[in-house]
Amino acid sequence: MDSNFTSLWSIQCVFIRLEKYENEFETMRHIFELPPEEQEFCEYLSLQWIKLLQKKEDMEFALKDDGERIRESNELRKQGNQIFTSKADRNVLAACRLYNDAIFATLSCTGGEEIAALGFANRAMALQAFGYYRQAYDDCVCALHMGYPLEMRHKIITRQAYCAEKLKDVDALKRHIFQLEGVKLNESFQKQLEELKKSLKQLIGHGEDESSTSQKKPKEDDILKTRESQEIIDTGTDLGRIMKAKCFIPKNEVIFRERAAAFVPLVDARRICHQCAITGFIPYPCFNCRGRVVYCSLKCQSEHEEIHRYECAGYRFQLFAQAGTRNAQFALRTILDRGGLFSIIDEVKTKTTDAEIWQSLTKGGDIFENSASVYAESLRMISHIGTIPIMGIKPLALVSHLLVVYLKHYTKFFDKLKEYNSKCNWNLIVGTLLLRHLGQLIPNAHTLTTIIAKPLYFTMTDFYLLNDRIWSKPGHLKRGFLHTFSNLEHVAAVNLPYLSACNHSCVESFVTKVSGRCVTLFALRDFKPGDEITNTYFPSYHRVKRSARRQHLKSMHNFDCKCENCLQPTEDADFNKYHRYRCDNKGCGKIFIPIITQRRSLDWWHDTDEGPSENITIKCTKCGCKQRLDWYHEINRLKYKVRQSKTRRRLYKIFKSLENIVMGVSAVRYYVASLFCSQWFELPYHGIELNDRDYKELIDMTKYRLEYTKNHSSTKCIDYVAEMIYLWDMAAMGKYKCSTSEKEEMLFALSILSDDTAELFLNYYNDYVKDT
Repeated sequence: MDSNFTSLWSIQCVFIRLEKYENEFETMRHIFELPPEEQEFCEYLSLQWIKLLQKKEDMEFALKDDGERIRESNELRKQGNQIFTSKADRNVLAACRLYNDAIFATLSCTGGEEIAALGFANRAMALQAFGYYRQAYDDCVCALHMGYPLEMRHKIITRQAYCAEKLKDVDALKRHIFQLEGVKLNESFQKQLEELKKSLKQLIGHGEDESSTSQKKPKEDDILKTRESQEIIDTGTDLGRIMKAKCFIPKNEVIFRERAAAFVPLVDARRICHQCAITGFIPYPCFNCRGRVVYCSLKCQSEHEEIHRYECAGYRFQLFAQAGTRNAQFALRTILDRGGLFSIIDEVKTKTTDAEIWQSLTKGGDIFENSASVYAESLRMISHIGTIPIMGIKPLALVSHLLVVYLKHYTKFFDKLKEYNSKCNWNLIVGTLLLRHLGQLIPNAHTLTTIIAKPLYFTMTDFYLLNDRIWSKPGHLKRGFLHTFSNLEHVAAVNLPYLSACNHSCVESFVTKVSGRCVTLFALRDFKPGDEITNTYFPSYHRVKRSARRQHLKSMHNFDCKCENCLQPTEDADFNKYHRYRCDNKGCGKIFIPIITQRRSLDWWHDTDEGPSENITIKCTKCGCKQRLDWYHEINRLKYKVRQSKTRRRLYKIFKSLENIVMGVSAVRYYVASLFCSQWFELPYHGIELNDRDYKELIDMTKYRLEYTKNHSSTKCIDYVAEMIYLWDMAAMGKYKCSTSEKEEMLFALSILSDDTAELFLNYYNDYVKDT
């Protein structure tokens, strides 16, 4: 048996005699109530598969021994110290990045904590010097906790006191002054202590105490209050539950807010804080799972402990990175997270049998029908597991069983549950819930897409707050570097059970702002009382052809779409207007919409799993002639030579010529403009200065991109923001003057960004754009 989940499934599947699907509970009973010998064998196979993963990961980690890791960490700190103390080339953030790498180098190695303590102390020094006082304070806590040398601890406490002063945290400052008064200090530190005492008196005298303040986060009551403008109705028909407006909701106003019930990172778990879901942070890694889980602060790390204690071992040996277990971890998070299983444990502990517990968790049950229960919202989400063939249900059941085996042998999860109810078979109940959430999250999971700065070096420890190229001070970018935030990334899969009550329409009715775990919906049109509030499960009618949309919705969500666009007699009229070409046959020259048999979409210029773009054949539907696409092939030949000025002139000439080749606001011309803008803005990183003509052409192409996005969606969308920042950079560099209406439109667009990113953009506007 190898580490591929399929090999495990193929063996275990023999024991599951599941002929028809009834529900999740009966399905999991087929596994957990097998004859004892078969049940033990299935558990043995799962456990051995997990141990194989563990062994493989431990062997890979052991390729570099502890001594080598410690030497590497010490060398990185040494390099950081040289940069930090250099009189000629001092670079605080570059030093900080090296200290950060030094911390990560010590993860999970014997004796590593004491070395990590030195790394945290050094990083605190650099963070304090740059002005990241809250993070510097947390680093000091880490250094002391991990065994910073006793004889030098007064240095760390003094640093904490200075950070507390900057943060105006009177209580913390008092505490650290008291600690320093109990230590014998030399003349230099005694002088610093006296200065700190003076600062404390000033803070108290001015009534400045921000020790109780925290990041602005919507309170639960505020979130619930936004639900007063809509209601969920069970239609009792194939439509199921629908959401309707109870009162008038104006365009651009908030429809409702929701805090994510659970989320899991996508691709790289280090790109997001696992507690609050922000993406801009300085990392605090878990040392036990080799830094695969990180947090933005010690506060978040502490709050997430109730979840991470049951996931840490799995992250350590990459259990959740396996193809067969990624979705299952999302189901597990739904159970573990705040508002999960433990939130209803008082109701569950009164039940006497497994069947009674399950009944309470399904339609008509007391927990299921409890409108005040956060977890009940997740339980009420629709599931399409009953429409999946039996051979498709079996692997979902087996991966649920696998996670139960993991929890049983690597955590104390079931010991905790048994404290509340020792009579039930918790293996069966948890396995059943995992299967239920798997079936729900496949069609209901939402993707958290956010603007995030491009990495500096694309390493596993590259965090953009430490990018010395772009920051002038905390929260303020250097002039001309806003375009580093043009990067859109799918960073997490999110469970939003309240939003999941919205039925689908191919016509977008709202845009979504994501700020940490809080999601806010803004109306794209006026809603009158009684209007249905719909969600767009798949890219809208502007972006995908009707046949492709309906095929996806049928296979993934099990319904035939009958929204207002899908019922229009003129199929794809709104989509086709972005794909109008003039035939390049001189004898024809007519305008046509291509039919591309090799692709499901008309975005033929992208290389996909359907084949490379070079192999695409486009024929005019009027005369039947194959299109030469000379302009496209020339772009492909020249796009790697943009460092030459004459190449950029030729490429821009091609962009302008497309006015007569593709009609109106065109998707392919938008692609060309986006390609050129991103390439040309990268040139200064390679020592190539752009001239005034370059900027004139960039302005023209950027405006085209903005016009396309406004036509395709709206100004209040994350795509629009990702494109307007190029114009802001050119305005900041004195190459463009934004009109008053442009400024107003762009400032309005910022409301779709996360709170911390919006603040960063607003700082940039005030620093460089406002007065241009």
